[in-house]
Amino acid sequence: MTHEEKPNTPRKRILIAEDSRSQSAMLSDILTDSGYAVTAAKDGLEGLQRLPEVRPDLVISDVWMPRMNGYEFCESIRQDEGLGNTPIILLTSLSNIRDIIRGLEVGADYFITKPYSEELLLSTVESILSSGQSQSRDDPKVSVETELEGVALSILASPQTVFNFFRTTYENLLHDNHQLGRAKLDLKRLNDRLEEKVKEKTRGLEEEIVERKKAEKALKESFENLRNTLDGTVRALATTIEMRDPYTAGHQRRVSELACAITKEMRGSAEDIKGMEVMGFLHDIGKIVVPAEILSKPGKLNDLEFNMIKAHSQAGHNILKGIEFPWPVSAAVLQHHERLNGSGYPGGLKGPEIAREARIIAVADVVESMASHRPYRPALGIEAALGEVTQHKGTLYDPDAVDACVNLFTVRGFVLT
Repeated sequence: MTHEEKPNTPRKRILIAEDSRSQSAMLSDILTDSGYAVTAAKDGLEGLQRLPEVRPDLVISDVWMPRMNGYEFCESIRQDEGLGNTPIILLTSLSNIRDIIRGLEVGADYFITKPYSEELLLSTVESILSSGQSQSRDDPKVSVETELEGVALSILASPQTVFNFFRTTYENLLHDNHQLGRAKLDLKRLNDRLEEKVKEKTRGLEEEIVERKKAEKALKESFENLRNTLDGTVRALATTIEMRDPYTAGHQRRVSELACAITKEMRGSAEDIKGMEVMGFLHDIGKIVVPAEILSKPGKLNDLEFNMIKAHSQAGHNILKGIEFPWPVSAAVLQHHERLNGSGYPGGLKGPEIAREARIIAVADVVESMASHRPYRPALGIEAALGEVTQHKGTLYDPDAVDACVNLFTVRGFVLT
């Protein structure tokens, strides 16, 4: 990945604080080759001294350094009157979750775990610099309680920073999932070798079978633990949105539950249902860019405000498109307000141009929204919601998804909770 510069555009300035000469040199080379103007400091104290001179667009700092560590450096930057809003990336290790929590508390915007890939580093830097993402000292703080690696954690930081923390955690868990996939391949090779040995000899076979079963059990437990942690992180991401829009608290969970039930009713596989659970929880993640006062406005929105609300689909897609989910999550998030006749947004897609997952979420989203209370109106009830999707079945909403949804409520007794 390279950093593309427009003609006559000044290079973005990046200040590095890293006490390891080799790590600092490697980091500087990567960023310089990508078109950034890099200044390196050997620790936080030197970085703080050079801050007014460099006036960086971004600071990247190691955590553990002599004289002034990364936490102290980050905290000192946030106290600077002129440069206190400069975006900060901390280089840390996900093996110690509390290190990351401490970084949140002193004002870090993002985290990159060691060892990191050049692609991840550059994509993170480019994302922050292109979006102008930074943390203001005046940003409101929110408190999130979650559990990672069996440890209960309480996080107090801005909504954007809390979101970055959970996204960082999720991306690293996905990396662990790739490692788990390689472990599965190693196990398959072990099984193949074992079968060959069976043909040659039987002595000692029982011991090898026992070891294989132990490995299979450990692998299964590791996968289940990873899946549980991923589930918890997805829910925590959804929680960061609901904290900004308390009137729709529980909306993403209920949409997820209904979308999963519709998928099951349509005879989707267990993996399809699992993917729908994730997509339902994250379908409104883009609302993190919408001002809270617009999300909770009790009156009618004007055209400008409505356009800001509509932008959440594209924003959610931009947030999630770089994460390698095993399902089309970013596409579903982008398209869940598209309609079959092309009257939806943001792309005006029609019929089969819309992802199947997005068509299912669209039905679940409309039914849940109409049946629930909103700041600008009371709940309309489930009968009105089912009437809406039935009336426009085949024109706005996917017929199969509508039929499955209606059958859930009228025949199977499904209830939104």
